[in-house]
Amino acid sequence: MGYSRVLEPVMFNRLEVKNRIFRSAHGTYLGRGTIDDADIAYHEARAKSGVGLITLDYTVVHPSAGSLPAIHAWDDAIIPRFKAISDALHRHGCKVFAQAAHGGMHWPHINGSPAISASDLASPWGPVPREMNEDDIEELVAAFGSAARRMRDGGLDGVEVHFGHSYLIHQFLSPTTNIRTDRYGGPLENRLRFGREVLRAVRAACGDDFVVGIRLSDSHATNGLSVNDCEEIVRSLAQEHLIDFINGSMGSYHDLASMVPAMDAPMGCMLPSSGPIVSAANDFRNVVRMVAGRFQTLEEADQLIRDDVADMVAIVRAMIADPNVFSKSVAGKADEVRPCIGCNQACVAGATSGSGLACTVNPAAGREAHLSEDLIVPVAEPLKVVVVGGGPAGLEAARLAAISGHDVVLFEASDRLGGAINHAKRAPNLRPIGDITLWLEREVYSLGVDVRLSTYAEREEILAEEPDAVIIATGSQPRMDGWSADIPGEPTRGTSESNVYSSYEIFDLPREKLGATAVVYDDVGHYEAVAVAEYLIKAGLSVTFITRHSMFAPKMEPTARNAPALRRLREGDFTLVVRGKLVEICQGNCTYGYLEGRQIVTIPADTVVLVSNNRSVTDVHKSLLSRNAAPSFSLQLAGDALSPRDLQAAIREGHMAGRFLEPVVKPAIVTV
Repeated sequence: MGYSRVLEPVMFNRLEVKNRIFRSAHGTYLGRGTIDDADIAYHEARAKSGVGLITLDYTVVHPSAGSLPAIHAWDDAIIPRFKAISDALHRHGCKVFAQAAHGGMHWPHINGSPAISASDLASPWGPVPREMNEDDIEELVAAFGSAARRMRDGGLDGVEVHFGHSYLIHQFLSPTTNIRTDRYGGPLENRLRFGREVLRAVRAACGDDFVVGIRLSDSHATNGLSVNDCEEIVRSLAQEHLIDFINGSMGSYHDLASMVPAMDAPMGCMLPSSGPIVSAANDFRNVVRMVAGRFQTLEEADQLIRDDVADMVAIVRAMIADPNVFSKSVAGKADEVRPCIGCNQACVAGATSGSGLACTVNPAAGREAHLSEDLIVPVAEPLKVVVVGGGPAGLEAARLAAISGHDVVLFEASDRLGGAINHAKRAPNLRPIGDITLWLEREVYSLGVDVRLSTYAEREEILAEEPDAVIIATGSQPRMDGWSADIPGEPTRGTSESNVYSSYEIFDLPREKLGATAVVYDDVGHYEAVAVAEYLIKAGLSVTFITRHSMFAPKMEPTARNAPALRRLREGDFTLVVRGKLVEICQGNCTYGYLEGRQIVTIPADTVVLVSNNRSVTDVHKSLLSRNAAPSFSLQLAGDALSPRDLQAAIREGHMAGRFLEPVVKPAIVTV
């Protein structure tokens, strides 16, 4: 694949960008208000791959939204940090923009004062903001201009003013968040007034040579800012020569899933909104049209450009998962790209929680300064490394050990690699989760790892390899004794009945054995029970979903995946019971109650699926410990074998275990 259109340069105003792939702005929150070495290393890793343009993180222009740990650009102290990161990216021929924004209703003042917005309407995340008066508006207009000037003085090539995603300017644009009756409210022309004044201030502060554009999205909500409204906005701003580019997007914080579509959304899922928005600039050929929407490959991007849908295409989460998407693809090695699985578990959830960006499948993301695989130097004296378990933790451990130059043997008890992911990927809307274990499998084979399938390695088999290091990644198994975290002293009765299954078993059952009614008990609050429920609904069963939690799938909420899943489930015969407890299971029915209350309910249940916290499989580890008082090899646990958790923990621990191996210093033999 030649990617001929992707590799063409594109002009922004007087600025030439070397190709048509850009990495759009997203929250990393690594610098906690500034741009630190972790930020620079993160962005530079993507610039080195060859991407043409990078837009830095959400950048706050005024302390009235400074409680968010994004880049703070309201005083000149940020200029040297802009200079440091622009120099780093320019070294690789990559152009650099920053995104000037204000969170409005969503984030309060850095000093704890109330948030501000177009109107006194509450954010779904917080209390009621203060409605801005005209003095506030004038101050914010000036703040946007000053922040853009600091970006220019710091060597950046342009600024993207955030008009979308229910940030402050979008709050003025949307009739659902702007109910003002003055000259900043009412018809669209009035609602656009604040944004137009911001762009004029930015132009005045930075001059005509500095690239200025906007990111714009519809509200993706009833009676909100429509796609047609957005088209009118683009045409109006382009006619006034206020924008050099339009970056089209979709959605808002009132529907987070629309902003950050996960693995259950198709590639290009934003195009129904972003496509028409950017097409409004078709008659203004000096305005660059940019789109995003879960695109992962240069092939997809090239086709969009060929079809004249856009001039530039964003690749974002795929570039978090593998910073070398661009260079590998151009070199004809697209099959070597580590896949983004769209889980949102560490990128979106890490950002929305304020803990900082990470990646489920790439432990180095956000930590490139000390974990980039470019830093690995093959060892001078290879160790014999035995990895027990071929799930995500074991595969990643074997991969890193092999990259480091060690001689690696991997034992897997079953006839295929992948571990528990082999169950998960069979559920509706979870197929992409299997992409990472398929990639890991290809990697370990290509690196020359000695993979031994259908081999249950016990102590004798491991010792026969004369290892210098052993990594136990034997995973975990479902807990089926009825234990619950909220009521550990009251286990569910009847868990040994023949109609009770684990999430590992349910996908292998013939349809006729499932019956007509099912109960799914969720003790964990993550995607596992949700996946089971979706599978059963799709099979035509009536499903009652009982959870001990006070809401549906709370651990999925930060990933923006729980609301879409609940919508899908409610298209079938689905009942949700929160703060519930499963009391007893019988053939054909079960009884449940509530953690707060005495009501007991018996319902039909041909099938019952228990999703509880798993138990680590540690038999092999214990056998090695019990007979290895004076160890001749290092011994580590990784992933669920250490403690049952999630995929991110498994891959991270496998990475660290396989990467940082140290030989055991064996006692010297002294002869007299």
